[in-house]
Amino acid sequence: MRKFFCSIILPALLAACASTGTPPTPKEIPPRPAREDITSFIFDGRAVVRQGQKADTMRISWQHSPAEDDIGFANPLGHVMAELQRDSTGARWTTSDGERYEARNPDMLIARLTDAPVPIDALALWVTGRVRADAAVQRDDLGRIVQANDGGWLLSIQSYENEMPNAMPSVLDVRRGTLQIRLAIEVWQL
Repeated sequence: MRKFFCSIILPALLAACASTGTPPTPKEIPPRPAREDITSFIFDGRAVVRQGQKADTMRISWQHSPAEDDIGFANPLGHVMAELQRDSTGARWTTSDGERYEARNPDMLIARLTDAPVPIDALALWVTGRVRADAAVQRDDLGRIVQANDGGWLLSIQSYENEMPNAMPSVLDVRRGTLQIRLAIEVWQL
C-alpha cells in the first residue's frame, strides 16, 4: 500500500498542488476587453476578511452577470462553507450545514460573513478595476485605478495581472471602518 501511495498518489497530489496554485504567466494571459465592456466575469481566488482583531482566510469563486451572482466561499483546503446567490427573485445565503437565509439584495446577506453590509454591485466593479461615476480616483501611468474612495469605501488595487492597460486586478483591498477585505484573484474568465 505504501509503495502504491508513493508511486501513484503522491506524485498526483504534488502535481495538483503545483498546477492549481500557479497563476498564469503574462504570455498565457489573453488580451482583455476594454473595462467598460465587461459585464460578466468568473474568477477564483483567495480572500482575507479582517474585522478589528478577527481575520478569516478563505477561497472564493465568483460568477457574475448583470442578472445573477453566484459567490462560493470555501475554507483554505477547499471545503465549501457557504454560497451567496442573487437573481431577479432576490438573494439567498446557504451554508454547508443547510442553513438558508433570504433577502431582497445580497448586501445584507454578505454581512453573515463580514458582520457589515458590503455593496456587491460596487464590489463587482472594483474587482474589474472600475468604480462608480462619483468616486474620487487616483490612476497609474496606464490609466488604471490604483486607489479610490467610492461611496466611503477605500479601494486600493495592489497589482494587476500584467502591464497592459486592460489587465485585470490581481490583488485588491477594500476598507470601510474596521472592515477590510483583501482579494487575491488567481484565475480570470471574461
